[in-house]
Amino acid sequence: MNILKDELKNEIIEDFNRAKNAFASAKRNFEEEDMFTAANRSFVACENAVYACMKLKFGGTTISRKRIILKIQSISPIMMELYERSYDLRVQADYGKKSKNVELNKERVGEIISKVKKLISDIEQELKESGII
Repeated sequence: MNILKDELKNEIIEDFNRAKNAFASAKRNFEEEDMFTAANRSFVACENAVYACMKLKFGGTTISRKRIILKIQSISPIMMELYERSYDLRVQADYGKKSKNVELNKERVGEIISKVKKLISDIEQELKESGII
């Protein structure tokens, strides 16, 4: 049992660290006016922060996009909206797809980066309160 708990705790920490690293990259790319890479890294930061949060709330070490979409609404509709908007920007940036709900431009990428920063901060607080970090 402790091995599983330790494994889950380590995965949560790894996911959270990936989120922070991707966020730093998103900020750096945004400042360099590389909106495509900033959009991509913003989504990766958001997704990994969500992974950490979902593992904390629901356990388990496997998180898929399908599971996120099914479960995230029960955690936070705001988090769900951020996840979907950052995903939409990423798909536009990486694959040239048309916008589903947010147009890829500097203003929108900046908004997403700001919201991902708050998400990471909020999840960091939860991880501290739970004794994970």
